[in-house]
Amino acid sequence: MKKIKIDRRHFIKISSLSSGALAIGFMVPGLKELGTLSDDCEFFQPGAYLKIDKKGKVTVFVAKQESGQGVDTALPMIVAEELDVDFKDVNSEIAPYGTMKEGEHDTGGSQSVLDMYNRLRKAGAIAKAMLISAAADIWKIPASSCAADMGEVVNTVTMKRIKYGDLVCLAAKLPIPETVVLKNPKDFKLIGKSEKRAGLTNILTGKTKYGIDLKPEGTVYAIAVRCPVLDGTLVSVDDAAAKRIPGVLKVVSYKGTGAPMHVRAGVAVIATSTWAAMKAAGMLNITWDEGKNNKESTEQLFKTFASKAKETPAIPVYKKGDAASLSGKNEIAATYAEPFLAHATMEPMNFIASVKGDGCELWGGLQLPDWAVNTIAKDCGLKKENIKVNLSAMGGAFGRRLHFDFAIEAVRIAQQFDKPVKLLWQRTDDTMFSPYRPANYHALKANTDGKSKIFSWEHHVLGTPVAYKTEGTDTKNAPEMDGADAGFCYDIPNINTGYTGVDFNINLGWLRSVDICVNTFPVESFVDEIAKQLKQDPLAFRLSMLENRADFKIGEGPGAMTQSPKRVAGVLKKVAEKIGWNEPRKANHYIGLATHSFIFAKSYAAHAIEIEMLEPKKFRIVRVVAAIDCGTVINPDGLLNQMQGGLAFALTQTLKGEITISDSRVLQDGFFSYELLRYDEMPPVEIHVIESTEEPGGVGEVGVSTVAPALCNALAAAGERPRSLPIRNEGFRWV
Repeated sequence: MKKIKIDRRHFIKISSLSSGALAIGFMVPGLKELGTLSDDCEFFQPGAYLKIDKKGKVTVFVAKQESGQGVDTALPMIVAEELDVDFKDVNSEIAPYGTMKEGEHDTGGSQSVLDMYNRLRKAGAIAKAMLISAAADIWKIPASSCAADMGEVVNTVTMKRIKYGDLVCLAAKLPIPETVVLKNPKDFKLIGKSEKRAGLTNILTGKTKYGIDLKPEGTVYAIAVRCPVLDGTLVSVDDAAAKRIPGVLKVVSYKGTGAPMHVRAGVAVIATSTWAAMKAAGMLNITWDEGKNNKESTEQLFKTFASKAKETPAIPVYKKGDAASLSGKNEIAATYAEPFLAHATMEPMNFIASVKGDGCELWGGLQLPDWAVNTIAKDCGLKKENIKVNLSAMGGAFGRRLHFDFAIEAVRIAQQFDKPVKLLWQRTDDTMFSPYRPANYHALKANTDGKSKIFSWEHHVLGTPVAYKTEGTDTKNAPEMDGADAGFCYDIPNINTGYTGVDFNINLGWLRSVDICVNTFPVESFVDEIAKQLKQDPLAFRLSMLENRADFKIGEGPGAMTQSPKRVAGVLKKVAEKIGWNEPRKANHYIGLATHSFIFAKSYAAHAIEIEMLEPKKFRIVRVVAAIDCGTVINPDGLLNQMQGGLAFALTQTLKGEITISDSRVLQDGFFSYELLRYDEMPPVEIHVIESTEEPGGVGEVGVSTVAPALCNALAAAGERPRSLPIRNEGFRWV
């Protein structure tokens, strides 16, 4: 998620002990120790990522926010590997807000493992080194004569053992080692082995506490009715009927906020129960001033896209060679379109706020809690230092909780009541008032030698940029071009890409796979289309532009990224092999494939999809083959879960996902009108992981982008190519 700066590469060090426990973590550079070890081993400051108690139990404080992606399992595995403990003795907890440097709680862009891998390895290694030193002092031998094994320090001379729990207080008195030696990956015992999700039993039995399950003492409930048009204002409200509902405590109103979160103006019912608040909210008689931008529609938006696509891009993005000089020579052109999309998390938005005097306490799930706190402080007139945050697990995010409009709403409502207020979004609210993945349109043009090579490539992306809402239409960050910019992996000598933003009065936000998902569908579809017109095999055609191209750098300095066409080719070849690309096929069976680089997360993926055509435009998906190269794999089970979930998420978008707008209002109002993939629609899938010793890359978003083009390329092989998503709008049906 390019617009979110999640680059926390600073080295942090040092450790803490509390309640008779050795706690090792990383401290912000330059921060002095706040305390020393007490005589009775009660504390050792400052706070940390890792704690070991006197029973040898290890607690890893997970800085990244858990929303189903498995960071509460993968990140503790990294610590446990270097610490040499049995993973069953490791517990994970949400790192309390405020115990990390600002930004370290941020969770997005498939960055969690990539961001935390080295620092958690160091945390585990530092703790192990201190425990070994403590045991060496007891035995009066050099630390080099000791080793760690399954939560114990072993005397390699006498083979005596001391449990970690018996060493924590002594270890905590020792100086922190300035350097530690990390394991050679070939010696890993845990990393690379499948582990079940942490707390899986509690998840399956309903014991896990998500934000929607929390209930601080004295909690009351709120349901809000929002202005149907973004940036509209409240004129009046008649709440007489609502106040007659038993349990209703108060009816309050609040103003909208504008950028960056665009909270809508609203009226909220506060009640002693959710049901009372819901019933009363439905009885409010509200008059809104919808403002001037209340007639916009998706129908007109796509007409605007099509018109502007014929013009020169407003913002040049990437140029290589001279594509313009080749225009008209063996030219192939096409357009593609994708709609607004909702995140549609299983847990609707919810948040709890309590405001007393100048103090504020919050409970709930946030992907960017620091940005949320900073914005809440500004928009709600609070002091940042007076805001306490209790983070919770999230029942799905997909980028939705990068936005925190619901948190601002909760605070604004709680400022008008003297108890903790739990704001609940109904499913209708979640569908109609979310920040949506931008709608987009693509005009592509290529010039070829008429045989087997592309000489020039032009890509004009048109969209409704997220940055227009978070930063304003004069932003310098508007182009949403990952996958269609300098990181373009195909070896084409002349490239020209550009972007045109179109302002539209609906809230916008980042969705799983962000720009790459937007741009991979048209790019991989168009490459396939060119191959067909040149009468080239789509696989061989792609490989001819990938395999002979060396890795190349994008950008400069610490933020520079490396594009690896060979790794892109590697996942492509894997899916082709596993689906039997070159083998004879049954009658009416067709295969499509697609590949891409999720360069920001240092991962690469491909999909191949086999379909059977049952009649014109009616098909079934026979099977799906996916491949991923994400470097060193921490937890294979978690990786498989993310790739399977990515497929289901992407099939929803490809087959039927769509938000449509008329008179600046979203027309979908829940899962009956914004349909998700159903169990009986999930096809058989096999996932292949490329073995690699590269550093770990991200996984959560990588398995989304290539699904739509792979399926559409299979349909094109059968005779008719979809050019817009969802494909049901073009008359395609599936069983």
